[in-house]
Amino acid sequence: MKRSWPMYSLLLCGSVMIGCGETTDSAVSDTTPAAAPAAGAVAEAPSDPLLVGIEFDDPKEYSNALAAYQAKPTDSAAVEAYAGTLLSMAWAHAQGGNAAMSDESLTRGGKLLLKAHADGVKLPVAPESTLQAEILYGYACVLGKQKQGKESLTLLGKAVEVGFSNAQMLKTDKDLEVTRTLPGYETQLVAWEAHFAELQKQYEAQLVEKAKTDLAAGETFPFDFQLVDVNGKLIKLSDFKVGNSADAKGQVCVVDIWGTWCPPCRQEVATFVKLQDKYGKYGFQMIGLNDERGGSEEANISTVKNFMANTSMNYPCAMIKPEVMEQLPDFQGFPTTLFIDHHGKVRLKAFGFHEYKYMEAVVHTLMTEQAREFQAAATN
Repeated sequence: MKRSWPMYSLLLCGSVMIGCGETTDSAVSDTTPAAAPAAGAVAEAPSDPLLVGIEFDDPKEYSNALAAYQAKPTDSAAVEAYAGTLLSMAWAHAQGGNAAMSDESLTRGGKLLLKAHADGVKLPVAPESTLQAEILYGYACVLGKQKQGKESLTLLGKAVEVGFSNAQMLKTDKDLEVTRTLPGYETQLVAWEAHFAELQKQYEAQLVEKAKTDLAAGETFPFDFQLVDVNGKLIKLSDFKVGNSADAKGQVCVVDIWGTWCPPCRQEVATFVKLQDKYGKYGFQMIGLNDERGGSEEANISTVKNFMANTSMNYPCAMIKPEVMEQLPDFQGFPTTLFIDHHGKVRLKAFGFHEYKYMEAVVHTLMTEQAREFQAAATN
C-alpha cells in the first residue's frame, strides 16, 4: 500500500494529475502512487479494528510501519512511513464507506504528528511533501464533526503552517460547520486567504523559473508531419517555420500529443485554448495530434470533433500516425507536449500535465526570441 491521497496540487493548484501511461486510460497523480489499499480481503490478522476490511500490497506493511515507529518514535523516516500508512488507510476506509474507521485513522495520524512536533521531529512540508497538511486538515475535520470547534481551529492553523492552502474547503467543508461558527473564524480566514495568495504567487514564480530552466536544457530532435485534420484540412508542420509561413517571422508552435480518453490531457485543453486565444494573433499556433482508442478511424474522428465542439477548442486536431509517433524519442505517455520555435526546431518535450503558467512561460520565451529576431532583421 502506498499513499494515494496527494492533495497539494488540489489544495494549491486545482489538479492532481500528471499523465497517462501509453497503454492506460487512468490518471497518474503528482506523487505517482500505486492504487489505494482497497476495501476487501484482510491482509493482516485484524487484531486492530483499523485493519478490518483493508487489503495491503505487502501483508506486513502496517505492522512493519508500526513496529519501526515504536522502535524509533523520533526518527523522521519512521514517523513519516507510519503516518503515510495511516493516511492511506483513512482514504481506503472512506472509499469503502466506513467513516468511523476513516476518522480513527486520521485521528491516530494527527496525534502521531502532534507528538512528533512536540518531540522536535523535523518532517517535510508542502510542496516537498503534503503528508502533514493532509493528515492535520483531516484530523481538524474529525474534531469539527465531534463539535470540538476550538480544537479543530487550532489544528487548521497547524495544517496551514505545513502547507494546506485551499480557502474554498475552509469555507464549505461540512465537517467544519461548527468550527466556522467560532468568534474570530472569519478574521482568521481572511488572514489565511492572504497567506494562500502569497503562496500562489510564489508557486507561479517557481513554475515560470522551472519552465525557463527546462527550456534551456531541452534536447532537440527532428520532427515533422503532414496530416489531414479532423475537418479535412491539411496541416504541415513545416509550413509554420520562417520562410514557409505566411507570417514573415514564422510561427511558434505547440504540438499536443493527447487523447480524449486521458484525464490530464482533457484538463490541459483549457490551457491550450487560452494560449491560442492570447498569442494566436502574434505568430503562435496550437496543434493537437490525437491518439484515440475507438474501433475505427471514423469513430475516432467523430469523438474528437464532438469533444472539440463541446470544449470550444480554437485550434486544429488531427489523428496521429505511427510514423509520427516513431519520431518521438523516449515516449513516456500522454499528454506529451512539444514546444517548437519559429525555425521549426523542437526546443522542449514535456510529458504529463503542466499548468498554464508553465506553458505560457515557455511560449512567451519562444515568442520573445521570434520578435527580437524579426525586429533585428527589419533594421538591417
